[in-house]
Amino acid sequence: MIPNHIFLYQHLENMAKTQPDAAAAQDATQDTITYGDLHMDAIAVATRLSENGVKVGDRVILFMKNSVDFMRAFWGATYAGAVVTPVSVDTKVSKLNYIFADCTPAAVLADDDTMDEALVAMPRDMDLPILTVEDLQKPAGNDVPCAGQIIDQDLGCMIYTSGSTGRPKGVMLSHQNLTAASRSVCTYLGYTADDCIFVTIPLTFDYGMHQLTMAALVGAKVYVEKNFASPLFTLDRLSKSGATCFPIVPTMVPLIAAFADRFDLSAVRLLSSTAAALHPSVIDQLQTLFPTATVFSMYGLTECHRCTYMPPAELAKRKGSVGIAIPNTEMWVEDSAGNRFPSDATGELVIRGATVMKGYWNNPEKTAERLKKGRHPGEYVLYTGDLCHLDAEGFLYFIARSDDVLKIRGEKVAPKEVEDVLLSYPAVSEAIVFGRPDEVQGQHVHALVTLTPGTDPTPKELRDWCASHLENIAVPRVVEIRDAFARNSNGKIDRNLLTSEFL
Repeated sequence: MIPNHIFLYQHLENMAKTQPDAAAAQDATQDTITYGDLHMDAIAVATRLSENGVKVGDRVILFMKNSVDFMRAFWGATYAGAVVTPVSVDTKVSKLNYIFADCTPAAVLADDDTMDEALVAMPRDMDLPILTVEDLQKPAGNDVPCAGQIIDQDLGCMIYTSGSTGRPKGVMLSHQNLTAASRSVCTYLGYTADDCIFVTIPLTFDYGMHQLTMAALVGAKVYVEKNFASPLFTLDRLSKSGATCFPIVPTMVPLIAAFADRFDLSAVRLLSSTAAALHPSVIDQLQTLFPTATVFSMYGLTECHRCTYMPPAELAKRKGSVGIAIPNTEMWVEDSAGNRFPSDATGELVIRGATVMKGYWNNPEKTAERLKKGRHPGEYVLYTGDLCHLDAEGFLYFIARSDDVLKIRGEKVAPKEVEDVLLSYPAVSEAIVFGRPDEVQGQHVHALVTLTPGTDPTPKELRDWCASHLENIAVPRVVEIRDAFARNSNGKIDRNLLTSEFL
């Protein structure tokens, strides 16, 4: 039976009490740690944070690569009662600077080789301790420092996601949100203490981070892979690790397919995928590559972690669907008039349940756009901004974003952010950025530009410029140079006409 914990820290604390000698994690360096040792290391990290002025409710940024040390940092910040704020090490300095200024952290936990970048990105008027989790001193006791100082409505985590303005928004998640998400997803995935979860996706991504919370909830082991940059070596380690569960994103599938036949992957009993909806051809490919594994296709947003999953028994006949609502969640679609439809309709997807975020940090305007009063007293439900179809049996089909935010590999990309970077190139006069359908990523970025007379940069030069200023997912796959843009009767760029030729 899955434990019904109230606080996130109880996931690890309970395992340390009941199975202290069970393996909690391992990485490619063979650095294996038990639940008992991870618990004590987390207390030591929490103590170090406290000694550096971190209080319950303070934000602590985790600017770290995938590793067992990341796990120590994650649970240590949680044990301190801090709001864990994971930030990808691929985040560009300008965006990292904005996140620092927005969330006003009390401390940063970093790796030796990410500390300098964190220091450069820190606003000049901010003087923060940048700490590592190395050389931890054995704590005096084994009690969780924040126990008794928080309630389940307190924030446990904040994850930054892109918005339509290009500025990231901090998604606020309470302990209740986090524990409810762990329980719900574990219920249908069926994680157990006998499982080893092979994690290559970034632990700073909510899908990666929740592998840690779900593993600790049931006592599973996590094998932490640094990344998926070298698929041949990663698949070799997957084969040798004996891992039973392999969470992936669709972009990994072509890389897996190139090397999978060289290894025995029969130990993998479960494949789960989120981010972009799995294309039917990708589902077929996964079932061929992992014939002994059950495939779970899932869909979700950072604002509520997961929305839907496809029961494996239904997958063969509904490959275009992203499934039904996850346990303890209700969903429906609404049309533009606000009419609610639980099935057989198309409209904006609305989510109700304990996983729905508390709002966006320091952003009441955007919070009000997404969180609206529900039918029950005091309740708020999430308007996702996703245009979806619910069939007559309640299975969901994703159609598009209802705003101009793109969804690539499950992460949001603002066209305006890409346009601003292109316009900062001296030779670019105008820029239009939009998304095009992508079988693997969901969408990819496509850009149209006009140039200042007398200049002649190549599309590659413009893409390289974007690559030096944007995260990889936001870099345009294609940059087209046009002589001029079509305009409407008011003289404004006719965006709809320009993009319609690609539909």
